[in-house]
Amino acid sequence: MDKKTLGFIDELLKKAEEEGFLESEVYYESDSSMSVSAREGKIVEFENSDMAALSFRGLYNGQMGYASTEDIQPDMIPFLLSQAKDNCGVLEVKEKITVYEGEKEYPELNLYNEELEKIDYAFLSELTLRLEKALLAYDPRIEAVEDCVASSGSGEIYIQNSKGMVCHDRDNGFDLYLGVRAKEGEDVQTYGKGWIFKKLSELDEEKCVNEVGKRVISKLGSTSIPSEKTSVVLDKKAAKSLLSSFSGSFSAELMQKGLSRLCDKLGEKIADEKITLIDEGIIEGSFLSQGFDSEGVLAKRTVLIDKGIFTSPLHNRKTALVDGVESTGNAYRSGAKGSIGIAPMNFHFENGTLSQEELFEKMGNGVYITALYGLHAGINTISGDFSLMAEGFTIRDGKIDKPVNQITIADNFFDLLMKVEALGNDIDYFSPDSSHTQSPSLLIPDVSVAGE
Repeated sequence: MDKKTLGFIDELLKKAEEEGFLESEVYYESDSSMSVSAREGKIVEFENSDMAALSFRGLYNGQMGYASTEDIQPDMIPFLLSQAKDNCGVLEVKEKITVYEGEKEYPELNLYNEELEKIDYAFLSELTLRLEKALLAYDPRIEAVEDCVASSGSGEIYIQNSKGMVCHDRDNGFDLYLGVRAKEGEDVQTYGKGWIFKKLSELDEEKCVNEVGKRVISKLGSTSIPSEKTSVVLDKKAAKSLLSSFSGSFSAELMQKGLSRLCDKLGEKIADEKITLIDEGIIEGSFLSQGFDSEGVLAKRTVLIDKGIFTSPLHNRKTALVDGVESTGNAYRSGAKGSIGIAPMNFHFENGTLSQEELFEKMGNGVYITALYGLHAGINTISGDFSLMAEGFTIRDGKIDKPVNQITIADNFFDLLMKVEALGNDIDYFSPDSSHTQSPSLLIPDVSVAGE
């Protein structure tokens, strides 16, 4: 962050006090990115963007007013203060919202790698052209590389308020996404995967190509299967996408609004005793760690389900005040212009003890689900019901048998939690394909699978 922006923030907070705001806060966010796409041996798309935005909120006449801008110039200060005052004037319900005093100290996470500053257009374009060529050479049945995108980016968040709190976070990385199409006879299959790298040394081009190529070829010959109720192993990617889709059910905000099946379930058994669900901001050694939330509350480790018992929802400071508890450090803004809501930081089921092969052996016969589709339309986040398109493989005598697609699995998320039979040990928060929601592979009996 440059001195000009810091000076603007200081002046804004000073003028806010002079204008009668009892307390105030500034949330600043910036993002810079560059992206390159290759197709048919050429660079077909190049994007370069820089964004910076600032949000002000202040307590005036007992209400918390908000205003935001992307034009961070001194002449915007009167506009922001005026907008925040006007915002206070139209609010009807008084809420006991305050800005946070801050922590005594925040962890130094060192998520910014200066080495990545050397990434430029030439690096990204040469990388994508090499990868596309290697994917096409992997197997003659790969007829097209539909997505070959490399991008680099950096981001910065800065929060400062009238109570003396200052929080600062800066990170960067580069992303890669490969998507291919393979054909054998009349059968056409596709597959895509993405990675986020924090060091240049983490990029293994051959490994990425082999992973995508092997996976798409393995899907050739996929067929549907007869409808039945059977055991399934949800691959960690499929399990994670399902958990992410229902993460809102654990939000105190939605619970207080009656929009979660977990309303009034605190302290009750909601899952099998094998299930422990955790959210933690800081995972030592993981690039996904976050030192503080969007209100400046220190990132914490929250156990939501402890051996099957619902022990805590996720809170920001507003919902914590309503419930008479401390914030779990899960306040979230989707951007400087966004309002403060709730979201998990690093959300995961605790690892089990079995390898994926051992899960297959334990299941014996069933279906191995590697991907779920239709997660926006096919789920009811309140009731927990879902019906989703899926693909994967049949399992026979504990071994992977044949690829399957054009199937649908249907059940209820909360019922699944109660009947999980075993968990894998394959969560990895340290690999380039990690994300903020993780799950081990799950063995679940009696799931409805609809096919032929």
